Amino acid sequence: MSRMEQLASATDKMGVFDSELDDLSAMLFADARPLAFDVTGRIIIPADLLAHAGITDRAVFVGRGNSFQIWNPDAFRDAQQKSLNNLRAARPNLIIS
Repeated sequence: MSRMEQLASATDKMGVFDSELDDLSAMLFADARPLAFDVTGRIIIPADLLAHAGITDRAVFVGRGNSFQIWNPDAFRDAQQKSLNNLRAARPNLIIS
C-alpha cells in the first residue's frame, strides 16, 4: 500500500461529519499529484513546488522515518533550530520497546 493510500485509509476511519476531516483532506490530498521521472529515473520536481520551498540551486534531503522531505538548506537549518529549541523546552520521553 502506498503512502497516499495509507493516508486515505486513515482519513476514511474519521467520521464523515468530523469537523477536522475537510481541512485534513484538503491539506493531504488537494494539491497531491503524481510526479514525473526523467529518462534516468530521477524525480522531476514541478517548478511551483520548488518555488514554494524556495529551492533554487541547492537542496537538502531530510529523513523523516518512513519518508523524507526536500528543503532549501537555509530554511531547513532555521526550522531544525526551532525544532531543537522546542524539544529542549518540552523534553519529550520517547519509549522504545
